[in-house]
Amino acid sequence: MHPVTTVLPLDSSVLASLVEQTTDMVMITDLDGYIVYVNHAWEVGTGHRQNQVLGKTPALLRSDQHDQHFYRRLWNSLNQGRDFHDIFINRRADGTLFYEEKTLIALRDSENNITHYASIGNSITQDQSTQERLVWLMHHDPVTGLPNRTMMLSQLDEEVARAKHHQHQLAVICLDLDRFKTLNDSLGPKLGDELLHQVACRLQEMLPENAMLARNSSDEFIAIFPSIRNTRTLAYTAHKLLHELERPFLLGDRESYISASMGISIYPDDGHKADQILRNVDAAMHRAKKSGGQQYHFYTEDMMYAAHDRFKLENQLRQALLHKEFYLEYQPRIAMSDGSLRSVEALLRWKNPEGIPVSPAEFIPMLEDMGLITSVGEWVLLTACRQLTQWHSMDLPPFRVSVNLSAKQFQQSNLTEVVAKSLSHAKLEAQWLELEITESLMIENFHQSLEALQELREMGVSLALDDFGAGYSSLGYLKHLPIQTLKIDRGFITDLVYDPADVAIVQAVTGMAHRMGISVTAEGVETSEQLALLAELGCEEGQGFYMGRPMAAEALVEWLTQPQTFRQQLTSKAI
Repeated sequence: MHPVTTVLPLDSSVLASLVEQTTDMVMITDLDGYIVYVNHAWEVGTGHRQNQVLGKTPALLRSDQHDQHFYRRLWNSLNQGRDFHDIFINRRADGTLFYEEKTLIALRDSENNITHYASIGNSITQDQSTQERLVWLMHHDPVTGLPNRTMMLSQLDEEVARAKHHQHQLAVICLDLDRFKTLNDSLGPKLGDELLHQVACRLQEMLPENAMLARNSSDEFIAIFPSIRNTRTLAYTAHKLLHELERPFLLGDRESYISASMGISIYPDDGHKADQILRNVDAAMHRAKKSGGQQYHFYTEDMMYAAHDRFKLENQLRQALLHKEFYLEYQPRIAMSDGSLRSVEALLRWKNPEGIPVSPAEFIPMLEDMGLITSVGEWVLLTACRQLTQWHSMDLPPFRVSVNLSAKQFQQSNLTEVVAKSLSHAKLEAQWLELEITESLMIENFHQSLEALQELREMGVSLALDDFGAGYSSLGYLKHLPIQTLKIDRGFITDLVYDPADVAIVQAVTGMAHRMGISVTAEGVETSEQLALLAELGCEEGQGFYMGRPMAAEALVEWLTQPQTFRQQLTSKAI
């Protein structure tokens, strides 16, 4: 038995008396799930005595009548700050089962930290007037009134069997709300539930009469179309659903917006069994979400093969991290004035077990999805700093090292500590480290991002804004960023020599940056003509294959000591 070291304090004797005398069954656990309090009604309803259950877990009531999905829904709701309400089938001390309609809530202290969990319920087993509601609740979601996952699975099995018998197609759409957790945290659980209810109502209005809509999980809905004529009609329906959700939702006295990602799977093309269809429609939905959200994707055989390849690659990446198979290459950034080396950008590289290099564009997003990017990113930071320290000890001309920050790294609350630790272990001064961020990292929470950047600048670390112009660009927020370098995206450099529009853009960005005291680096420089024009337009630094491809640390030393065409080009022009 787990020892009870604390007793839940009740500040008011009236409150304590109320909880003890209420006919509701009340149980309170600590954060580890151990029971710290039960009232008299709970003892009567369960047949357990308080002195026998303190220090134990609620698992003593478990009847094994609920699957793992039920408990995942429970914890997902609590972890998102939402109450969980449902019918529980529990087991009394004498072994008999009873039905309990109850609500689970998280108890918080004055600083809004969760301190305990409370269960408040009533046994409804013997109440004949509630039997119809009991049956309804066992098959429906109480928040939206829609069929729940249990009923949806049963219905899908029946529809698949019917489609097989009549030899016609059926379709399933999986709709997942984009960024619902963030919105729910902002709205609070009550308005979050209201939003789900309004979403359900809109979706039902847009679906044909023979379609079934169910709530599959906290922010996910499943629509079953028993018979379809063609995929064009299905695509049109999906488009209408997305468009319908674009209208604002009135929640209390405020308007809120939300979008959705949808996957579509068709029987028998994408599977002959209900569970296979659900797996495939879920894969299609995640493909839509990964592509940016607010869109729909059909499942295809190609997606299935891609899933197999992804699973294989994930296993290989885990092994790569375990066996230290990642390595770094460094690409030079040179001064436009004389061709000298100003900085090197550390770039993560990896070869699969067959020795074939895998594109960073393929494996880095997977590291992010797998939750490994933070660990790998810290390794990159430390390794790059140590390498620069080694170069400095070789009596080479001084230059900086630049390291890219991922979104997950940038969101770390201890980012400055991680950077400081890497610098300390590498015995490198902060002025020699530059961190590159992208514009997209700033959009989610600008003020929080700004604080993180200011802390890094106070440490002495240089900051660069990478891929400027590639995505969301706002000159309004640029003036607030404590950056020293702006890197113009290669998309404006590729056709620079032939496209006057690109010349105008680079010239305008460079002039603006200089007036703000920010230096400019051009990425993707691949020809002598581009280099000459960029130098003429006022860019301080250039980076690209023309000056140097990404290379191993040893190769960089050799590159530094050898004559380079671009240096001769720049120095002769300066003379």
